[in-house]
Amino acid sequence: MKRGFYALVVIIVIAGVWGCQKTETTEGEADELTRFGEMTGLWAEYISYENIINGSAPPRFRAQTGADYKPSRNEDPAVPAQCWVETGYGTQNACQYCHTNYLWDIRHGNAFPLAEDQILYSFPSPNLNRVNWRNIIFPQDIIRRLEEEKLAVPQPDDPGNLRYVRQDNWRAAFGKARSLGDQSWNNLSNQESDLQLFPALDPDDLFPYTEADPTGGGRHGYVDGEGFVRDRNSGYTGWRAVNFFPYAIFTPLTGSVSGIYIRLPRRYMTQDGEPDIDIYKRNLDLLEQNIKNQDLPSTSYVGDAADMDLKKGFYPVGTEFAHPLHYVDLNADGELGVGLDGLEINADIDYEFPGTRSKRVKEIRYMYKWKDVDLEDIGEDEHEGEEMAQVIGKEWKGWIDNGAGWILAAYIERRDGELRPQTTEELLQCKGCHSSVGNTVDAVWSFQRKLPGSSGWGEMDYGQYRRTESDRTHLQDYMNANTDMGELEYFYYTVVGADLFGIMPSEIKTELMAHAEQEGLIEELRLANRLEDIFDDERLKMTERTKRKEILQERAKIMRHYASSRSYLTHDPESGKDFIKGAIFYPSQETALANISGYRRIVLDQSYNLGKNVFGSQPEAIPFTFRSDGTVFNADGEIIPLGAVIDSRPWGEDGVGITPTGVVKVNDEGLPVDEEGRVVDIETSPEKAVGHVSQGGTFETRYNPIIKGKPVTKKK
Repeated sequence: MKRGFYALVVIIVIAGVWGCQKTETTEGEADELTRFGEMTGLWAEYISYENIINGSAPPRFRAQTGADYKPSRNEDPAVPAQCWVETGYGTQNACQYCHTNYLWDIRHGNAFPLAEDQILYSFPSPNLNRVNWRNIIFPQDIIRRLEEEKLAVPQPDDPGNLRYVRQDNWRAAFGKARSLGDQSWNNLSNQESDLQLFPALDPDDLFPYTEADPTGGGRHGYVDGEGFVRDRNSGYTGWRAVNFFPYAIFTPLTGSVSGIYIRLPRRYMTQDGEPDIDIYKRNLDLLEQNIKNQDLPSTSYVGDAADMDLKKGFYPVGTEFAHPLHYVDLNADGELGVGLDGLEINADIDYEFPGTRSKRVKEIRYMYKWKDVDLEDIGEDEHEGEEMAQVIGKEWKGWIDNGAGWILAAYIERRDGELRPQTTEELLQCKGCHSSVGNTVDAVWSFQRKLPGSSGWGEMDYGQYRRTESDRTHLQDYMNANTDMGELEYFYYTVVGADLFGIMPSEIKTELMAHAEQEGLIEELRLANRLEDIFDDERLKMTERTKRKEILQERAKIMRHYASSRSYLTHDPESGKDFIKGAIFYPSQETALANISGYRRIVLDQSYNLGKNVFGSQPEAIPFTFRSDGTVFNADGEIIPLGAVIDSRPWGEDGVGITPTGVVKVNDEGLPVDEEGRVVDIETSPEKAVGHVSQGGTFETRYNPIIKGKPVTKKK
């Protein structure tokens, strides 16, 4: 069986010190570096994984970050912690949102048939069959390190949490990176800067639009009514804001929210060398239709880009994405003025970001399409036999090559809250999501999920969030073409938790229990357990296998009833539309503060390489989805005691993990089977496998991530 997602298998190579090329560079590698430099203008080198595996700190780590390095010894930081989550005996399958065959099957900007990775915890080496994300399984270590340094440990009730996230850190970084006014993608006029590839998106151009005086008398730019980012002279910057439908595991409930901005090269904005906004709109519309796999009215772009073919499932060379990642602030709803409650310092006219997006950013992420690629260039077997334990990049410049035509850059908070370039080790987490996963179109997650029509051109606002109306969104659900369900409906149908790690947020728990009581589901569904027990994640930590399975199966029944009745929607009589309820989309203040304080601990610790998520401050807070039910084996073949944290899993003679996920029934060889025990070919007949969604399970090999625009309506 292939191990598609884990194609980044680590083979240690002989390398020099951090930040230097390998001591021996092959002729082919030297040629590749030369080509890369000629095409990008960037100083580049091969960076080995060896120091990550050995636990050696990048040079000048403390000077760059404000803290000491904490080694991970992780062979492949591209494999995320979420891949370790227990599936509740197949009652939840969030694996499919990365591990799908659909885009590969239709040959649309993706060459990674990864649905097979839903079957086993098939990590490809002994090192990767141990949990390397220590912040998740050892949260107490963060507390100990901070206390040893005499640093105050942020707590959820600390009033400093909100003051912190309401302080701007984007403007200062932009000012340093773009001090010479260079608006080009590669910022060659400031090549010495460690922020060289900080995107040329000025936060002072992101003021909300006001018709009377959009530039504030020429003091700032703005985002116009069509999502175009304009400068202080009302000129077009080329950037355009994208409002997309978030994955259900990335809503404001999870503690992080995003903005997305796209910019195409100048030739896509001009006709006969002159700027033409209508030409640019047409080209962006053509790109959207292409990425969403819709019928195209032409085979090429228009204007001065008329000689550029529309290449199925791929972006043109020169495409840029800027992605600010924010904390969640429930006061941030896009207001403009003085004395705003979403800003800590606001003596002059300023703005809040919309959609709970805090003024402070956790990260600024950036992608640049530097070369043209085909499906054959990015396929899972393309680099078979090559040394994979290295990456093209430049240490402390904050960027790497993803191996599929894109440069990935990212800047993250120092201990003092200012933005710094990410290390190569940290950037490899970006590569994990933007290289060889099954749900991206040309390595991008967001654009295929752009809201339809004009509603998708504008700031990412998470359902037009308003703090005074947080019980409601203005976000419709949209039909998933492959499931005959709404996107959010399908998510609730295939999980028993509703966040990134498979646990149940208190907000959704409250909603589901109210639904079950109102509908009399204890009797209707013939449930054997009390609602309080069915939704008690704390109790599940110490619940043995038989009872845990029974409880989760009953929870799944309730969630499926809630989903299929479309009770997650509420009707808006004014617009006549059905919107997602705010109660399941936005966090309570208590949840928001807990998320802020937990992440702030990691900022102070500067241990992003050990995981950017943390559960509480002590081991007791680690959720049941990381705990044994008394039947789970560790790497040594020993039973992990009931309630103990799962920190490793067994592997076979080849080092590859062998534990079934429980999402689909398998034989002794780990192959999926039908009711008669016959092996099923999941590429041709996945529906025959026991556990397939069509049989009432959650196994689905063809999840389609594309949002096409048919809204879901509430059932009468």
